[in-house]
Amino acid sequence: MAPEAMIDSTGGSMGSRSLLRRMNSLGILRAVLQAPSTLRTLANDSGLSRTAVDAIVTDLVGLGWLEPAEATATSRIGRPAAAYRIRAGLGHLLSIDIGANHIHVVVAELSGAVLAQRTAHLDEDTEAAERLATALATGDAALADLDLDRRAVWVTTIGSPGAIGRNGEVLYFGGTGLPGWVGLDLRDWFEREFEGAVLVEGDVALGAHAELALGAARGRRDVVYLLCGVRTSGSSIIDGRVHRGVHGAAGIVGEMPELRWSRLNEEYGGSVLGTPRPSREEIFDAARAGDRVAGIAVTEFADDLATGAAALTLAVDPELLVIGGGSAPGADVFLPRFIETLGAICPLPPEVVVSALGSEAVALGGVSLASQRLDRVLENAVRERERFPGPEEARRLARQAPAS
Repeated sequence: MAPEAMIDSTGGSMGSRSLLRRMNSLGILRAVLQAPSTLRTLANDSGLSRTAVDAIVTDLVGLGWLEPAEATATSRIGRPAAAYRIRAGLGHLLSIDIGANHIHVVVAELSGAVLAQRTAHLDEDTEAAERLATALATGDAALADLDLDRRAVWVTTIGSPGAIGRNGEVLYFGGTGLPGWVGLDLRDWFEREFEGAVLVEGDVALGAHAELALGAARGRRDVVYLLCGVRTSGSSIIDGRVHRGVHGAAGIVGEMPELRWSRLNEEYGGSVLGTPRPSREEIFDAARAGDRVAGIAVTEFADDLATGAAALTLAVDPELLVIGGGSAPGADVFLPRFIETLGAICPLPPEVVVSALGSEAVALGGVSLASQRLDRVLENAVRERERFPGPEEARRLARQAPAS
């Protein structure tokens, strides 16, 4: 039986029929967020009748969510099928990855489709005030590339190194650099700059969000994710959700000195590489070319990385381990040894893959988190309110929603 058959004057309370109509409206909106669709496609995919879908789409157009798209020809005979899309310029998502040595910004549509990106580079000893100003300026520049400003942004996600509390405060950072960063209330700071909602999350957790939404972890339930760049840390996906812990500190096993993760990329191979130390890319290139000394250094790197990964693996028992971050492009030279060492420590090692998301992973994870916030707000409104919210109401509810 088609779902809209429950919306019937002969059965069910008015409240239950109204709730079902709002739920159907959310389902149609979700579908169009992913791609412009014809009424026929929406009816076929939802199981609703063409009449019910037509009524829902008419409501969503009236509320300001949707607008007609260019007609789509479905056959050689007859008129093109009517199609609908999210109203042009309705709203945008902004994700700002604030790293020790970089700022990376992504601007996306409400659907999560990326529209623009910008990157700025800075020194790890840059003071907090200048780092924040650079992040804001880089975000403004990315928006300006699309002829937009901050008023166009519904949800902004800030990614930061360290342990991030649920209220957006930087509780802990164990690396070097980032003076004045610990103790910052990042949510409060950015909420003074943006009219929309502001989310703050740790960079490693956002990398895991990106893998879950777009990368190797899609469709997986239990995953360990390693962000191996200038600094190395890990995150866990448990039962399909990124696990952040009470203080946002889940996965920072690198704080154990025995694992040698805290300065992994600065210290491995120190006994053989000499001075000045080659860059990570130079070491990987030399090992790839068969250089014996570089090979010794890469073996040490793989063993240390695998030892920390084993600690997470033994705690979580994942089906998959994903290696991301700046070291991922060199995985061809260290992955065999990494897998060997991981298997020697873990009785039941997971499958190991290398992330394909590149250096944008943290910012892309921020877009995913922003999309989740908007979807959750809409779903709560559907269940708790008597009518489906319009865009401005949804934007306001997104800002007011508690951190989660």
